[in-house]
Amino acid sequence: MNLKEKLERPFLEDELEFRVGATNTDKTKGLALAYVQARSIQNRLDEVVGIENWKVSYKEITGGFIAKLELKINNEWIAKEDGAGTTDYEPIKGSISSAFKRAASVWGIGRYLYKIETQWLPIEQRGKSYVFKETPKLNNQPKETLVEESKEDRAKNIELTFGKYKGKTLGVILKENKDYLVYLTTNSKDMKIVSACKYLLNLKEVA
Repeated sequence: MNLKEKLERPFLEDELEFRVGATNTDKTKGLALAYVQARSIQNRLDEVVGIENWKVSYKEITGGFIAKLELKINNEWIAKEDGAGTTDYEPIKGSISSAFKRAASVWGIGRYLYKIETQWLPIEQRGKSYVFKETPKLNNQPKETLVEESKEDRAKNIELTFGKYKGKTLGVILKENKDYLVYLTTNSKDMKIVSACKYLLNLKEVA
């Protein structure tokens, strides 16, 4: 799997969030728009390029912010930008988060969500805005996005970006040197890696 494929890999539904994009005339249904959670994007970047190989900066403009997301590829920093306007709720924080998500989409992260078939779902008013009565689910994803890894697969597919096993996945390391996963559980500062190692080691013991 190349860099582009790793960045564009679909997310699990619990890594997504939805907002009401528009409402019908009588305000009983709303258009469900899916977005990737900012934290999930950060995790994807950490996993794919490494925590030291990406950075984001923001520039305030009239009515919003521009996010510049830079990835270090072949020892060269490459930047892509996009922006977003202020939001009704927490305008500065919301605008920065939206700009980050859009800049990530320029890199292909979560871009497949724009291809999802639209859904009009029941809503209710909450304060000055509207929310869905029930948490939306993705509907009729394009065939190329029908990918949902099991917890085991997700753990095994985590690729290390450091150390003597740099470039290898935890699944491969588990087969070659189980003791290194034990080492990572107490020495890695990445809690996602620690959790994945513990999970895989426990499966190994049960098997």
